[in-house]
Amino acid sequence: MIDIAIAVNSRYVRYAYVMLTSLFMNNGCDKVTVYVLQSDLTAADRTCLADLAARFGQAAVFVDVWPERCFAQFPTTQSWTKEIYYRLLVGTLLPETVERLLYLDVDMIVHQPVRELYETDLQGMTLAAADDTMIQGNFSEEQNALFADLGGRVRYFNSGMLLYDLQRLRAECSFDDYLQIAEKAGFRLTNPDQDLLNYVHCGKVLFVDNSRYNVFSQNIALKEETLERLVIIHYAGRKPWNCNDARYEMEKLWWLYAKETPFYVEMMEEVFWDSFSDVSYRKIRALMEENRELKKSLEKAMALCMKLYQGEEPSRS
Repeated sequence: MIDIAIAVNSRYVRYAYVMLTSLFMNNGCDKVTVYVLQSDLTAADRTCLADLAARFGQAAVFVDVWPERCFAQFPTTQSWTKEIYYRLLVGTLLPETVERLLYLDVDMIVHQPVRELYETDLQGMTLAAADDTMIQGNFSEEQNALFADLGGRVRYFNSGMLLYDLQRLRAECSFDDYLQIAEKAGFRLTNPDQDLLNYVHCGKVLFVDNSRYNVFSQNIALKEETLERLVIIHYAGRKPWNCNDARYEMEKLWWLYAKETPFYVEMMEEVFWDSFSDVSYRKIRALMEENRELKKSLEKAMALCMKLYQGEEPSRS
């Protein structure tokens, strides 16, 4: 039995569907239960995800969250929605019978079986996670202030993939611990849920191989030998389904799994039609024109320098 948790809103159901499709396709040898943490899914959304799990012989359990009771003061943006905080409640929300849990963001692809990761010996740690190489050593002013009383020696992990020992988590901390730290920081948090997790669990984290687990997609070359090693790929930042983002190789893998879903054509059409309203090409064209003029100026300067070097009198024209 493998217990998984995700947090999703109605707007992201299609992307959760893609991630879960990849999970179920590559973990058919295990019985998987997915706990769906949510607060706004429609009946149709629930049926959609439940039917997907059932089609693969797996289970989806919907867990209702009432965010207004917990997260009224927590910062949210278009990118940082209230759902990012639901992972802070897993010890409270999930049944006591769930003793080990793998939390996954929905902007991921599970490309290989997760059994080896799931059975990782946590060596007395509360959770396992992977280094966030994009942030480690590049802390913001707010993060430096937050981590100052930890001696500044924080090995920073990404919260998109978390393997919990829920028994230890329930014994060691509760949501109030996260809330207390957030209040202490005046709710000025750079990566809100992630910063809180790194603070509260500092020194209680087992770091796993981030060349296999929670690998940032932009950093991967799409090669067959590489794909054989990758277990969990994270499309952090740039999303394959956004038309106005820079394209990169690992998007292909996401779309291959998306092709196995009923949303494939719909999502492809959105990207296609949205691309017609993308005006970024105007900036590129302006930059090309600027570079063209710069090239002309440089060529004239080079010609003048050559004349001076050869002792010729430069033209005054």
